[in-house]
Amino acid sequence: MKIKALLLIVLFVFVSCTSGKYSPTIRFPYEWLGQPGYGGNIDQQNFVEPSDICFHPSRKTLFVVSDEGEVAEIKKDGSPIFNKKIPGDLEGITVNPDTGLLYIVVEGKDVVLEFDPDKREVIRKFPVNREYKGDPNFLQKQEGYDNGIESITFIPDKSHPEGGVFYMGNQWDPSCIMEVLIPLKSSQAETAEARIIRVLPFKMDDPAAMYHDPKTGLLNVVSDADNILVEITLEGKLVRQYAFLGDKQEGLARDDEGYLYIAQDSGGIIKVKDIRKSQ
Repeated sequence: MKIKALLLIVLFVFVSCTSGKYSPTIRFPYEWLGQPGYGGNIDQQNFVEPSDICFHPSRKTLFVVSDEGEVAEIKKDGSPIFNKKIPGDLEGITVNPDTGLLYIVVEGKDVVLEFDPDKREVIRKFPVNREYKGDPNFLQKQEGYDNGIESITFIPDKSHPEGGVFYMGNQWDPSCIMEVLIPLKSSQAETAEARIIRVLPFKMDDPAAMYHDPKTGLLNVVSDADNILVEITLEGKLVRQYAFLGDKQEGLARDDEGYLYIAQDSGGIIKVKDIRKSQ
């Protein structure tokens, strides 16, 4: 009996001290705007499968895309401004703050659309070359379905020949975060190829949502599969990880007042106060 008890104690200590691949123990620091768990949904239009969201710094509004091909501009409280239909499974959206233009990912086709929010139309297309380091099918194309590019963010850089670079998250096959070059300035063609520059060494399943924080210089990336948010450097080094709120989180944005918006594929756009900077 003493030996059995000793073995149980050893087993308990081992399990308690061993963590899984992604098992953060730190709750993401945030505050609900209303009743905890219920008071933060600002979706006034009942978007079907909202898949991403971004904050437009000059317009002070939010842009939402959905799996059903919907592009919408809304106010910070969710009030609608306009809605537009674009063919395709729209999975990611980001903004170039210098031009005000938006960039939208179409999953399956793995193409990035340049969208003018004033004209409310697509003006250019950038198909992403699947090749990387000699592998022509690094981003694998599957028959009947595609777990391709799921998230996107733009990082402006005035010294860069294209005005900045894009970071994108590929859902599966393989799951990765990559830097992608899009010829924003060097090409005036209506269709021009985007290509993968590098793949970050950081490993994460299903990087479904991301944005770049210009104050910290870090990428904030959410794994839908593991319900975590990580802060990583542009070189792919992990800085922090948190257990993250929400359900099927596929979109993430932070506005100029410190509020965080989470687009849920299961429905709803959650707004909470991000208090990381105040802790």
